[in-house]
Amino acid sequence: MGLGILEDRHLDHVPGTALLSDMADAEHHQFHGRDTSGLKHAKGGNSDIVLVPQPSESPRDPLNWPTWKKDLLLLIISVDTSIVGAWGPMISPGFAQMAEDWHMSYNTLNGGLGWAIFAIGISCFITNGLSVKYGRRPVMILGNLLLFISSVWGYFANSYHSLLASRIFGAIGMSPFEVLTTAIIGDIYFVHERGIRLAFWGLCLSIGVGGGSCISGYIIQDLGWNWTYGICAILYGVFIILIFLFVPETVYKRDPAYNLDLGTTDHTFETLEATERKGEHMEHLETTKTGSKVAHREVLYTGADEKSYTFWEELRPWRGAESDENLLAIIVRPFGMLLFPQVLYGFITYGLSTSWLVVMISVLAQLFTGPPYNFTVSDVGLISIAALVASLLGFVAGPMNDWTVKKLARWNGGIYEPEFRLALNFLTLILGVVGFFGFGATLENEAPWAGPVVLYGIIYFSMSFLNIGIYGYITECHRNKAPEAFASLNLRNIYSFGMNYFISDWITKQGPLEVFSIIGGLHIFICLLTVPMWIYGKRCRSFTARNPLFRKIQES
Repeated sequence: MGLGILEDRHLDHVPGTALLSDMADAEHHQFHGRDTSGLKHAKGGNSDIVLVPQPSESPRDPLNWPTWKKDLLLLIISVDTSIVGAWGPMISPGFAQMAEDWHMSYNTLNGGLGWAIFAIGISCFITNGLSVKYGRRPVMILGNLLLFISSVWGYFANSYHSLLASRIFGAIGMSPFEVLTTAIIGDIYFVHERGIRLAFWGLCLSIGVGGGSCISGYIIQDLGWNWTYGICAILYGVFIILIFLFVPETVYKRDPAYNLDLGTTDHTFETLEATERKGEHMEHLETTKTGSKVAHREVLYTGADEKSYTFWEELRPWRGAESDENLLAIIVRPFGMLLFPQVLYGFITYGLSTSWLVVMISVLAQLFTGPPYNFTVSDVGLISIAALVASLLGFVAGPMNDWTVKKLARWNGGIYEPEFRLALNFLTLILGVVGFFGFGATLENEAPWAGPVVLYGIIYFSMSFLNIGIYGYITECHRNKAPEAFASLNLRNIYSFGMNYFISDWITKQGPLEVFSIIGGLHIFICLLTVPMWIYGKRCRSFTARNPLFRKIQES
């Protein structure tokens, strides 16, 4: 048992498990008595960290790109994501006024515009399918183009139904940012580098979702809600150009032996031997259907003969088909991914928790524009300063997650388990309990506005640790199917859509204390699911690797 994680008794190597740290002689690169100096390692203070996956010798391999190129790509996508995150809830501070102008109830307006959330949940499957079939780059460009068009439409919309149609259209453009960024991070960064990058992307997303309303409240009050879309249209136009110039395709198919974390065979020493004997035939043991092991020889393709793409070649919107699979089969595959225990766990924990944040934003105007607070539209927008500050503080979750993973791997004899990504979920449990129960209690008892606003920020802060853990866990359990896995997670948007339809009336009838106490109780339950996932996660990964049904889904 490694740090409470039950060992598997069926496979020599469980997918996701990998050698991450040379133990215990990092200076001489020793692991279990074998010399690992032939494997590529990180540099500096992480010189004992084995690069997972191992990069090939090809200059086209994104793992071999210079760090500045990777980080510039991530910066552009992440800042773009913050604008995408703001696009959905940015008009929520004006809901009370808009409902009055259009002679609608607050709940009807909020629930109706929530159809955009439903559209995101459904379109994620198409987005995922297109990204697997044709690559990440064309889908990201298309998403920005759709958001640009919908924002121009939203600016000129002069009725509820026109605005609703523009938001549904724009929601389709939002979907690439829901499922592809985490996959792109898995494409271009090593395991020990992902936490801080996921944290940065998560920070930008949270700033957009939580902090965008700070600005939009003033825009709505001074210029009108249409101008929120006008400004977004300008920004999306800029990012279409930036993505076209500086975000190349990240899909690359390297020899499976380089993927030390994938497959049911540990390729660590095979890759080591291939490095020592580049281009030579290697002997592998392969298990037949009858269970007997037979030896065969094959060549590990290093990609050293490939030439790097020129700048002009990288500007191509797409390179053609990246997969020979049927597009329809790819689109429906995420539904099968929900059968995997890790993905189902991620859907319940990450999916439902983030859905509550989306729903809370939509009812802030209802909670604070009436007595005893009587906030103006701009005041409601300023509530999101709490979420903005929490998002900035929540950036610490990424470095903490990376540090925790490396520390636990060293304690575990150098072996990394994806479950190590979940270690900080206990912070989400504690802070979330304080936040949800406290938020409802302070509103019920009409406490000064600072009370519920600070607790709202604590809820946001608590989710930073959960989100980073789930992003990393799903990516490393199913890196070769990461887009499909995150597409299935985003079915949670359908849950958000349903909640949007009744939460306003629910609060009106039963009061905020009961509503947020029930949400707090559900929060406790879903966080405690981490305990069985930690204990049995490795055995679950082994089972899905051996079971014919799960293997068919993973290999399709």
